[in-house]
Amino acid sequence: MPNDLSSIIGIKGCRFVSWEEVMTAKGRRYSLFILEYDGEYQSVCPVCGKKMYKHGKRHVLINDTPMNGMPHVLDIYFYRMRCSACGEMWSPKLQDIDENRRITQRALVDITDKCLRNTFEDVSKDYLITGETASNIFGDFLDENADKLRFKTPMFLGIDEIKIKRLGEVTVITDLEHRTLFDILPKRNQTALAEYFSNLPDRETVKWVCTDMYRPFERPIASSLPNAQWAIDHFHLVGYANMALDSVRKTIQDSLTKRERIKTKKGLAYTLKKRLSTLDSDEAEKIAIIRSKPKMAPMAVAFDLKEAFFNIYDENPASVDNAKRAFDEWELSIPADAIYEPFRTLARTVHNFYAQIFNYWRCPIAVSNGFTECMNRIIRENNCRGRGYSFKILRGRSLYRKTNIANALMGGQIIGPALTESETPFHFDSTKDEDDDFIEIDGELINESTGEVIQLPMAEEFNQ
Repeated sequence: MPNDLSSIIGIKGCRFVSWEEVMTAKGRRYSLFILEYDGEYQSVCPVCGKKMYKHGKRHVLINDTPMNGMPHVLDIYFYRMRCSACGEMWSPKLQDIDENRRITQRALVDITDKCLRNTFEDVSKDYLITGETASNIFGDFLDENADKLRFKTPMFLGIDEIKIKRLGEVTVITDLEHRTLFDILPKRNQTALAEYFSNLPDRETVKWVCTDMYRPFERPIASSLPNAQWAIDHFHLVGYANMALDSVRKTIQDSLTKRERIKTKKGLAYTLKKRLSTLDSDEAEKIAIIRSKPKMAPMAVAFDLKEAFFNIYDENPASVDNAKRAFDEWELSIPADAIYEPFRTLARTVHNFYAQIFNYWRCPIAVSNGFTECMNRIIRENNCRGRGYSFKILRGRSLYRKTNIANALMGGQIIGPALTESETPFHFDSTKDEDDDFIEIDGELINESTGEVIQLPMAEEFNQ
């Protein structure tokens, strides 16, 4: 075993003495390396300048990264020095070791990295520590490196909220252009959002913000992001067309006899929510049948209204003027019958958020909050794995990855993703494939390319 162990265990100024395999009282085996400090000792008192002498031999146990599948512990011996005149005590500073936590720097990086992916209890199994200690190490790291763990302010922000058990509502912010998670906030009220955006570095960089129709987003965006325009996420909006259709269907089916309901209800709700271009022959026949029956025909009319609303986006991808004309024509096409009131409610919603909705066509990219909704699901899954994290821990586990952790510890510079790189600058844990074409909005999966099968609150809730 070489005396310089820096290439093996990362400790400089120590010489190897012995090694043995040890078992704790709880039956856990670990590798114990005995080392002795052989660096320089303080011979002159730093306080009074008098001579110092050896004042007893001490040792400290240091957790290091596992070796051969077992916890790895360093037992380092050294002398303390004492001033013969003033009594000042001196002990050597061990390089590459966090003496407060009794852990090597590389073990600190390893534990912090593993805490991003695994539960704290699982992490503790690789070390002679408890799950609570692993949690504290991760939390302390986040606190100590808060100024270093920053990310470049993006041009396109997505904002959405998510309800987390024990934490309540939190705000999720994403970089929509590069499809990365940017930050998580513990609240979503106007005051908290305005304060956050006001303190955002390079906030003038933000040009576009995409959200759902949550009115309290308006003032923080306008007051704190001087160059930003607000665009409404179109997936949420077309979802209200599906909900209006569903309202008409339920009204019609409530008026039917039991036998009629049984004959028409099977599979009809799903079929009506599909796009016309994706209907198979059996589904198209279902639509044709209800269209031919006067009592059920309003469901077919509602299907046509839903399709026409979707087509405002599909058939006018490049021209905001054409989209506005298509909306005007769609609004005029709504029949006067009371049963179609949900579609008039949707039209009023469009008028209430007119500028923000049609900003979609002015944005230089096809802005959508679908990615933000995916992040909501991943954050929720992260929280479930830990059976309820604190906000700080949940945010850290969701945002950072190994490269960020290592750079913050070793480099000391403010870090952030180089947004021109192809590699995603964040680490995400998800139970679904990243290439999945489905996104989750308010608990319901929808197809990201067609917008089919979406479950949202009725639009009148946003007209206040």
